[in-house]
Amino acid sequence: MRFLLLALLLVSPLCFAKTVVVIESYHDAYQWDADYIAAIQSELGESHEIHVLALDTKRLPKSEWPQQAASVQERVAALQPDLAILGDDNAFSLMAGYLVRRQIPVVFLGVNGGPNQHPELAHPLVTGILERPFFAENVRHLRKVLGQSDRFLILMDDSPTMRNAVTEYFGEERESSLYGASLDIVLTNDRDTWLQKVFTAHEHYDAIIVGTHHTIRDQADRYVPPAELMNRAFAYAQVPIFSFWDIFIGKQQSVGGFTVSAHQEGLTAARLASLILSGVAPDRIPQMRSLSGHYVYSRSGMAHWNLELSSLISSQSSFVE
Repeated sequence: MRFLLLALLLVSPLCFAKTVVVIESYHDAYQWDADYIAAIQSELGESHEIHVLALDTKRLPKSEWPQQAASVQERVAALQPDLAILGDDNAFSLMAGYLVRRQIPVVFLGVNGGPNQHPELAHPLVTGILERPFFAENVRHLRKVLGQSDRFLILMDDSPTMRNAVTEYFGEERESSLYGASLDIVLTNDRDTWLQKVFTAHEHYDAIIVGTHHTIRDQADRYVPPAELMNRAFAYAQVPIFSFWDIFIGKQQSVGGFTVSAHQEGLTAARLASLILSGVAPDRIPQMRSLSGHYVYSRSGMAHWNLELSSLISSQSSFVE
């Protein structure tokens, strides 16, 4: 069955034009959302009517999520879509139950939670891609890039996405080891704590690997733009900063890593949606994990940190800037 599914994902089945809603947890100015939405549009946009609805949960306080979800539900009711694509955990938590109660098939991407958090994952109308950071692959890769460095700080916001990813892989431990390297894992939504960890990282670590940093707020509970955080981190960190996601790599951001691709997640979700829109039942399509990572590096970041890649790694990498 898995081989058949992978073969079907290579093509876009023919079907009559239908209405698809893409419900994003966040907002279209967030690069992760922009990348997967562009991929979905490229795969489905010529054949189907696509509507993108934003829950905006990285910027809105949690107290406003129910009202925002109700507004999105009203839009869905008016559109009467044939299928919904849900991006990330918050969209799944807020919308999946509503959608399946209305008998609307669901394809998800970027979901880190499991059945305990998201019971609708077991619903026959639901399938998709469980997003998983490449923890082990990144550490193994970076030890080669840095010359067997063995002390890493994994720094993330304390969002549902990051808590789910870390807990599934490491359990409740926040100190661990992989491939002979020691890891300290810090999850925080406090701006000062996040920055202090960056500024003092050289005292304890050889490198920082960042996860998402989009639910961080200052002492006045104001939302802190991710670019502001990364610009300060880039300017003042004394050890290189790597990333689990390609969207955080670039000028004055992270230097690189073995990363999850939002574009690839969007393409895969769109191809699953095509199967369903062509008549394949969702429960006939196995849920899968992120299919593959890729090496991405920033040329300016490599110059800033005086990093060089081996000819083999360089030949396998994509470069920004």
